[in-house]
Parts: sequence; structure tokens; C-alpha cells
Amino acid sequence: EFMIIALVMAGGKGLRLKSDIEKPLYPLNDKPLMSYVLDNINESELIEKTVVAVSPNAPNTKEFLINDLHFSNFDGSFYGSDKKDYYLDTLGKGFVEDLSNILEIFESRSKDDILIFINADLPLVGADILDEILNYYLSQDKPALSVLVPVEIFDEYGINYSYEFNGNVPSGINILRSENVVQDEQLLIISRHELIFNVNTIETAILTNKFL
Repeated sequence: EFMIIALVMAGGKGLRLKSDIEKPLYPLNDKPLMSYVLDNINESELIEKTVVAVSPNAPNTKEFLINDLHFSNFDGSFYGSDKKDYYLDTLGKGFVEDLSNILEIFESRSKDDILIFINADLPLVGADILDEILNYYLSQDKPALSVLVPVEIFDEYGINYSYEFNGNVPSGINILRSENVVQDEQLLIISRHELIFNVNTIETAILTNKFL
């Protein structure tokens, strides 16, 4: 028996937005960026619980989760509770280190859970896409899945990407089993523009607004 858990990475500094507001709280149409992501996760038919990874880099994001959205602290009650929304403190040392830290925490409870990692800056990725990714993952045997988007989609919308891998760009959505080991990875290539709008610059924020 396994659980499908969304892990929202919201501990980054978000320096490229040149804003005093922490990136997960950056307002798009007067609504915090991360709220779009959380709403999309809530509409998924497969995701059972949400855990937002926060860090000392983004203290206001944690406050927002606790005070405005009434998220609970991730602790021993997570598995037995009916509550769906949690925050988890990470050290905020960097993506790889935080990821390893998160996997270790989950592994100590169960190695069978499925964690879908979603960056807090992907507001357009709706529940339909999340469920399509999860259904594909469940239909194959590898423990890990990385979602990529063809460079053509980025070029079509004039969006920059940091690196590509055989003509595809990592989307910021990955699935891992709840085990802190190197996991054999399946690649899933999806040609959806919703996956390319990761809001990390002012330009992308302005462009994303048109699609919300």
C-alpha cells in the first residue's frame, strides 16, 4: 500500500525576480505564485497529500502556509492523520542537498511512497497534466521519472532555458520513490507549454499572466 504525495519545493531564494517578495509569494494577478501550484495539486485525482518544503531562505513563505493556509507541521502524525496539507523544514542548502534530506525523512517511514516533486514556480501545470504524468509513471516499472519538454516549445514562446538534454529541457517535475538512493529513471517528454512557464524572471511573470 503506497501513498502519492506532492512535494512542492518552495525554499529557494528566487534572486532572479529582483523583488523583495519571496518567490513562492510573488503575486500574479494578486495571488501568490505558489497558491496556483497548490490549487492545481488539490484538484488532482491521484495526489493524496501535499508537503511544501520550506527553508530559512523563505521565512515568509512558511508563515503564509501556517497562518493563511493552515498547513500543519510535518511530523509523526502525517501518515495517520486525515489532514492533507503540511510544511516540512529543510536546511535550504541547495536543491540536491534538500532533496536528499527530504528522501531520508520519508524513507524512515516507508520506502514505497511515491513523491511527485513540483517547483513552486510552475503555476500553469494543471491537475490534468499532473495526473497524466502520474498515470504514465504508474504504468511503467522504473522507480523514478523525469518530465522534459522539447526545446521547440520554449522557442515558440520565446522562453529561455538553462540547459537542454538531447533537444529536451527538464521541466521541474520529477517523481521518485521515497528512498534516498540513486533511482533508475524513466524520461517522459511532454509537449505542453504549461510546463515551460517557471516564473523566475520578471519577463516570464508578465508572460505567464496572460495565460492565467
